[in-house]
Amino acid sequence: MRNIKKISALFLALIICFACFSNGTVFAAKTIINTATTNNDFAKKTAEIIKNNDDSSMLRIIGRFGEKPSYAIFANAEDAVVSKEGRFVLQFSSEKKLLSCLEELNNNPDIIYAERDVPVYTEGLELGTEYLSWGATAIEADVYSQRIAPSVSDRSVTVAIVDSGCEDIDFIKDKLVPGYDFYENNKDAFQDESVDSHGTFLASIVADCTYGIPVKIMPVRVLGSKEGTIINLINGIIYAVDNGADVINLSLGAVLNNCKALEDAVNYAEENNVSVVVCAGNLKIDIKNFCPAHIDSVLTISSVNQEHEFSESFSNFGDKIDIAAPGESILGYNALGKITTLSGTSMAAAYASAAAAMFRLDNPYHTSKQVHDALNACAEDYGAPGWDNCYGNGVLKLGNIPPQIAIPVESVAFSQSSYALNVGDTLEIKPVFSPAGAADKSFTLSADNGNISINGNIIKAVSPGVTTLTVTSSNGMQDTAIITITEKIPETTATLSIRNNPGKYTINYGETLCLTAEITDISENTSVWWYVDGIKKGEGTSFRVSPESGSVEVTAKLVDANGNIITDKNGNEISDSETVAVKSGFFQKIISFFKNLFRLDRNVVQFIFEK
Repeated sequence: MRNIKKISALFLALIICFACFSNGTVFAAKTIINTATTNNDFAKKTAEIIKNNDDSSMLRIIGRFGEKPSYAIFANAEDAVVSKEGRFVLQFSSEKKLLSCLEELNNNPDIIYAERDVPVYTEGLELGTEYLSWGATAIEADVYSQRIAPSVSDRSVTVAIVDSGCEDIDFIKDKLVPGYDFYENNKDAFQDESVDSHGTFLASIVADCTYGIPVKIMPVRVLGSKEGTIINLINGIIYAVDNGADVINLSLGAVLNNCKALEDAVNYAEENNVSVVVCAGNLKIDIKNFCPAHIDSVLTISSVNQEHEFSESFSNFGDKIDIAAPGESILGYNALGKITTLSGTSMAAAYASAAAAMFRLDNPYHTSKQVHDALNACAEDYGAPGWDNCYGNGVLKLGNIPPQIAIPVESVAFSQSSYALNVGDTLEIKPVFSPAGAADKSFTLSADNGNISINGNIIKAVSPGVTTLTVTSSNGMQDTAIITITEKIPETTATLSIRNNPGKYTINYGETLCLTAEITDISENTSVWWYVDGIKKGEGTSFRVSPESGSVEVTAKLVDANGNIITDKNGNEISDSETVAVKSGFFQKIISFFKNLFRLDRNVVQFIFEK
């Protein structure tokens, strides 16, 4: 009886172990591992987790791994989402489990970063009653938009407002394009439940600055009444990049001096040539403690009033400030379509986003860095002379942007590294310039010998040989290509076919088959080359083949005096092939032996007789 109890206990322990171990990995039974195949899929699955766990403590971790670690490290999570790029989000049921897992993740060499989800907030301030609009004219958006309008009607750019959503009120509805709601995790981002209609107000600023020109607005909802999660913010940035945004407006932030996950998302935008414009924040603190405003690659905007005075009553400051823009008593529309005013660096960022969109519209081939550089360069200096940590490079003034800034050629290249021509052939050279929008694409061609002639961008093969061709752009960028020129082989109507004298293609072991090449319309100085299984074995109009086993493929090709294969007018070789098989069984080998023996005896007898 005692042994039966022991066996039962052991059996129960084995069942428990089997339930806890899968492929050598320990899992908490309640943990759900969701694998995402795309960025959008990852974002939607994490948004659903956040929606289903809307708690004030935000018991979530976001991270990224390099080499895929064991999923055992996620065992204490309630839910987990993992992307194919190694991004992951973990949801926990308690602070203790979260902190324990966070420590374990940060001590794991396979983890690039692991950080706790934190709230992000809008950066708008008080509602007001002043209805005098001054921001658009202050940055000279009216002047700039009218200047570029005649030349930009054939293209468009999109500004993603990653914020609290956007109601499709009359003032902006013609500019709206579909976005996504990560707060509710659905496709309807045309709603704004924030206390100050934050996202709608920002969209109205962009629309106000870009009236009459094709700038579109994509609402990406990541906030509720006034706050959201940093995870949804990151997903919103990536969604905007993947769905065609040219500029991303981030009028929000979190009190953080470091956020690798958010920096990772911003870098993703930069890698895909999307400009990211960020508000400095409204806490009157050094920007080094406010994220994402302190990230190097973003364009960070502080606030000024109508007198171009720095908004010292709320605006953050610091060594990451790029430019200043209007941010006090700004006219805009709320979610009900009513005119109101707001103040804050959020509004300043919206003006800069509108400016970035207009500049990209006017200069479509510029990189995001070039866009940022241009806006920094057009700013007018205020405050202390030169750059300072309140105004940055100064107050945004679009009227200072010169018409169609010329993009220099960075490289020029041939479409291929080598060309093969026959004497008399011509070739049009169309070099590839980088960047594609370079202003001056003029070029010259030169050769290192007289084998080709050059007329503009047309080259002509003059004589056989090898030539190095060089292309040079107007600003001195160069590339080379090799031109190989051969004598043109005259077109021919000749045909070639193999004729078998004995009339059969399967022979016995030891026998020899004589093949003959029959040629029509033969020209002078031609010959026939014979190949056995691709290896040249003879020349002339006839060829003898004696395979020892199996089968071989015999090919006859018509060649010129130099051994070049002659082709027809379609470029096909003038040739023919036949398969020759041999019966090499025991019986055939015996017969061959006696045949050879008889032939040897006959030769010996003949030799004696002659003596």
